[in-house]
Amino acid sequence: MFDSFPENSQVWIYSSTRFFTNVEEDFITSNLDQFINQWATHGTELFAKGAILHHSFIVIVADENKVKSSGCSIDSSVRFIKDLGKELNIDFFNRMSILLKKEDEYKRIHFSELSNHLEYEMFNPMVKTLKDLNENFLIKVAHSELVK
Repeated sequence: MFDSFPENSQVWIYSSTRFFTNVEEDFITSNLDQFINQWATHGTELFAKGAILHHSFIVIVADENKVKSSGCSIDSSVRFIKDLGKELNIDFFNRMSILLKKEDEYKRIHFSELSNHLEYEMFNPMVKTLKDLNENFLIKVAHSELVK
């Protein structure tokens, strides 16, 4: 999905408080593509791509080796996600809602319940690079720093 990006590309993950419907995914994808195509920093277009993962996450990746994102460009992406959330009635900024996975079962829990689900894996929305996304997006709850 992000094959043309180097491992040190910057990643922003916005976690939904619920799964997207197919209609919502189409809407998100269309709007995300539009946003990415005009996303710029100080007038210079960013080399970026957006995608939906696991029907629950919006991921934006930017190759900062080509063009570094700025505070203004990051602010514009946050504004875009907030506006998208308002339109769909989804909170993308609730860090207390954690999505877990165990085999084919998905479960969304409050952060405070993590220690009760040590047999699950959790989606880690705190990854910062594409390498982290590829290697550490799904981690065992029992090994997470969040339950220690």
